[in-house]
Amino acid sequence: MKKIIIAALFLAGFFPAYAQQQEAPKLYTLPSPFERYTHYLATARVVGAVPLGSFADSYIDKSSFRNASISIEWVLRNSPFSIGGEIGSTYFQKRIPRTLYQNGEGTISAVQTRTLSQYPVELFGNYHFLPKTSLIQPYVQVSGGISILDNVLYYGTLSSQHQKIAPKYGIGLGSKFLFKKDGAVGVDVRVKYDGTAYKHDYIEKGVSSVNGSIGLFYRWW
Repeated sequence: MKKIIIAALFLAGFFPAYAQQQEAPKLYTLPSPFERYTHYLATARVVGAVPLGSFADSYIDKSSFRNASISIEWVLRNSPFSIGGEIGSTYFQKRIPRTLYQNGEGTISAVQTRTLSQYPVELFGNYHFLPKTSLIQPYVQVSGGISILDNVLYYGTLSSQHQKIAPKYGIGLGSKFLFKKDGAVGVDVRVKYDGTAYKHDYIEKGVSSVNGSIGLFYRWW
């Protein structure tokens, strides 16, 4: 009889404890903090750029790999959208073989070097096609802002310079690749069309290019 009573007391204590253990929240089933919270993302990029259109036809048609940018992105909670800002620099250059040029003082023989530097400051919006926890996160991007241009044309050691701030716009397609699920670090690959409404001398219909970039990003909340 005593054994039955002891067994009954044991079971009476065991089952409530077991039930509490089963009902306890399982932390590993909670949604990712990148889903639960608004979070932020910083990206540093290296960029390759190919001139397009009349800019390539009339001024510089050489590809450039002396380009970079940094962006900060605000990823909205419970939304496929994110917004942010990006600053960067691009540089195009082309050298023309020696020939004769007319200037105000007469005819000169010189090697012409065409250079164009841009320092864009843009706001952008991204639409992501997959959840924030996906290892691969493709997106489409639209951007707009201004570009600080420095156009320098060299004739040997002589030069003429024109500087201007002009409107800039762009549209891109890219994807983020996380190194691990719910991780904070990953790679961002993007292809983007950029256009700047700038007209001066040889450049009559603006500056346009297609840019391919690869960046390293860090995200936090």
